[in-house]
Amino acid sequence: MAILGSIFTLLFASMAVASLFIEAPQPRPPEFGPFVVVGAVLFVALAAIGIWTSVGLFRLRSWARTSILVFAGFLAAGSLFCLLLAMAMPMPQGFTAGTEQTFRRTMLATFGIPLIVAVWWLVQFNARSTKAAFASAIPEVASRRPLSIAIIGWASLFGGASCVLGILARMPVFLFGASFTGWTAGVIYALFGALSLFIGKGLLELREEARILAIGWFGFSFVHAGLVTLVPPLRQRLLESQRALTQTQANPIALDQGTILNWVFVFATIVAATAIWFLIRNRGAFGGAENT
Repeated sequence: MAILGSIFTLLFASMAVASLFIEAPQPRPPEFGPFVVVGAVLFVALAAIGIWTSVGLFRLRSWARTSILVFAGFLAAGSLFCLLLAMAMPMPQGFTAGTEQTFRRTMLATFGIPLIVAVWWLVQFNARSTKAAFASAIPEVASRRPLSIAIIGWASLFGGASCVLGILARMPVFLFGASFTGWTAGVIYALFGALSLFIGKGLLELREEARILAIGWFGFSFVHAGLVTLVPPLRQRLLESQRALTQTQANPIALDQGTILNWVFVFATIVAATAIWFLIRNRGAFGGAENT
C-alpha cells in the first residue's frame, strides 16, 4: 500500500510538471511555474521517503515501523479533519440536491479511504505480534528520542520547507488583523520557515532550547488562531482578506469561509495543545542530550 501510494504521488508530481507545458485557456500568473515546480519537488521527496520506508518494512527495520506510524498519524489526522469539514460545510448557492449529494459522496471516498488505511496501519503496526516481528530482526541502536517528539520535529521541518510555496506563490500573510503582501509577506514567510526548521532540527537532536522555543511557537499559534477566530473585528478582517483573494481567481467557488475558519481553529487548537502537552511530558529526554 505504501509503495502504491508513493507511485501515485510520483505520477501526481509528474502531471503537475507536465501541466506547465499545456496551453491554458487563460493567462497564468508569473509565480505559477515556480510554485508548481517546488510543490512537485516536495511530492517527489514524500514519495521517496515512502518507498524508502517500504523497503525498510520488508526488511523489518525498527526505524521503518516508526516512520510508517508517523506517516499514518499525519494521514489519519489530516483525512479526518478534511472529511469532517467536507461533511459539515454548507454548500454554495446554486448547488442542486443531486450535486450536493455527489460532492459529499466524492469527499467521503476521497478522505474516507485514506483514513481507513491510516487507522489500519496504526493498529497493525502497534499490534503485539508486529512489534515482536520487528524486535526479532537485526538489532539496532535504541533511540532516546520519544516518538511524539520525532513527529513534532519532522512536522516542523516539513512546515518550514512548505513556507517556500508561500513565497513563490506570493501569498499574503495575515497577522493580528494586519494583512501583508509583496516582499514583506515573503520576509515573514522566510522568518517563519527558518524558525520552524530550527525548531524541527533541534527537537530531533533533543536540544532543550528547541523544546522551549517550540512550546512558545505553538502557544503563539494557538493565541493567534483564537484571536482571529473569536474577536469579531479581527475575524471580519480575515474573512474580507480571504474573499478578496478568492475574487482574483478565474472561477472562484463560493465556499462558506466562516465555517472553514471555525474548523481550522478547532483543528489548530487540538494540534497546538497536543504538541505542548507532549513537549512538557517528555522534558526528561532533553537537556543537552546527544542526537541518537
